[in-house]
Amino acid sequence: MWKQTNTINKKSESSEKRHQTFLPLELSRPSILRINLILCVTFILVAADASWLLGKVEEPWSEIEARTKFLRTKHYIEVVRVHSEVYKSAKAKGGQEVPGPFPVHVILPDDYEKDIHRRYGVLYLLGGKSGWDNGPELGGATYWSVWCKTPLTMDNLKSGHLTPLNFQENITDQELKMFNKWLQEDPYEDLIVVSLWNPGGGDTSQYEKYLIGEVIPFIDAHYRTIPDRRFRGIDGACAGAAQAIMISARNPEVFAYAGGQQTDLGSYPMTPEVWQRNVNRIKKAGGIAYNINTNVRDGCNSYSNGGRLYDLVQNMRAAGFPVEVNVFASCSHGYCAYRYPNGHQSLYWFSKQFKKNARMLGINQDLPTVNTAAAQASTKPTSSLQPVTTKDRTEGNIGQQLPGLW
Repeated sequence: MWKQTNTINKKSESSEKRHQTFLPLELSRPSILRINLILCVTFILVAADASWLLGKVEEPWSEIEARTKFLRTKHYIEVVRVHSEVYKSAKAKGGQEVPGPFPVHVILPDDYEKDIHRRYGVLYLLGGKSGWDNGPELGGATYWSVWCKTPLTMDNLKSGHLTPLNFQENITDQELKMFNKWLQEDPYEDLIVVSLWNPGGGDTSQYEKYLIGEVIPFIDAHYRTIPDRRFRGIDGACAGAAQAIMISARNPEVFAYAGGQQTDLGSYPMTPEVWQRNVNRIKKAGGIAYNINTNVRDGCNSYSNGGRLYDLVQNMRAAGFPVEVNVFASCSHGYCAYRYPNGHQSLYWFSKQFKKNARMLGINQDLPTVNTAAAQASTKPTSSLQPVTTKDRTEGNIGQQLPGLW
C-alpha cells in the first residue's frame, strides 16, 4: 500500500543586527589619524557592498541540520511515503530504530498543475553522510529539499537570470557570467526532483532494491514522468555522489545520466572498481553521460590534484562516455556548494539532457493550451495518470542509446 500526503511550503526568515560604534570625544592626533583611516576603509567596504563579506561566511552545519520547514517557493514539494518490503525500519543517530515507510520529497515544476499534458524527466538525489546519520525521518528527504534548498535553486534557474544574491555571493564574476550565458543560450526547463533517504555503506545492492524496485515504480505510476532511461538521472552529495555513480553503473538500463557533487572517493575507494566492472553493461544499455563538479577548497576534491576522481573521469572518457567537469572557486565541502554553485550547475545540466532528448523524440511537442481554471477542473488524481507507453524497463531500454553518444 502506498500512502501519500501533501505538505505546504512555509517561509523561513532571518533578521540582521546592526551595530553602532561610539568614539571618545578627546583623542590625540595620531589616534584621530588612525581612526580616520579605519573609517575610510570601512566606508569603502560598505560602498562596495559589505554583504559580500557576510556572504562568504558559510552557515554552520548544526544550524542547517536543525531545520525541517520548507521555504515558500514556486516549486512546491509533495511528501509521500512509499511502502517498502526492503526496509521495514532504519537506524538514526544514537542507534534509534525508525520504523517505515520513510518520507520521500517530490519537488514538482512550478506549472505542474497547470500544464497538465506535459511530462517530465526525473532526477533522484541522494544525500551525504550527515543525511543518513540523522536518520530517514529528519535527515533523509530533508537533505535536499530543506537543507540544500533545491526548490529555491529551481526557482532561480527558471527565472532565466542569476545574480550574486542567488548564490549568497558564493560565486565568482566569471562563474556567474558562465551561468547566465548557459541560461541565455539554452534556457532551463523544469524537471521533477526526488529527494530521498539513502543509507551509508559501499554495498548499494540492498538499497537498489528499494530505489529501483519500489521508489521509481511509485514515482512513474503517480506522476507525469517519461518512464525511460533517457529521462532519468541520479546524483548525490559527497558519499551520496559515490553511491550514485555505483548505482547507475550497476543499473544502466534504468539511468542514462549520473552525477557527483563533491564525490568522496576517499571514503568510498571501491567506486572506480564497481564502475569498471560494469563498463560493458553500460555500453550495452546505450551509455551513461556524467556530470562531475567539485570545488577548489573541497576536502574531497581528488580531481584537481590528479587523484582518484581525476583517474575515474579519464577512464570514463576513455571508454567513450561524455563527462562534464566543473571546479568552482567558492565554497568548501558541504551545504554551501550544494545550495549554490554545484547545486545550480547540476540541476541545469540534467535539465539540459532531458530537454535535448524530448526534442529529439518529439515529446511534449504541440501540447494543447489549457487555462488555469480548465486545468483545475479537468485534472484527475495523479495516481490515475498512465505512464507514456514504453517497453519494460529491464528489456525495452537495453540499447536505447543517448543521442550522439556512439
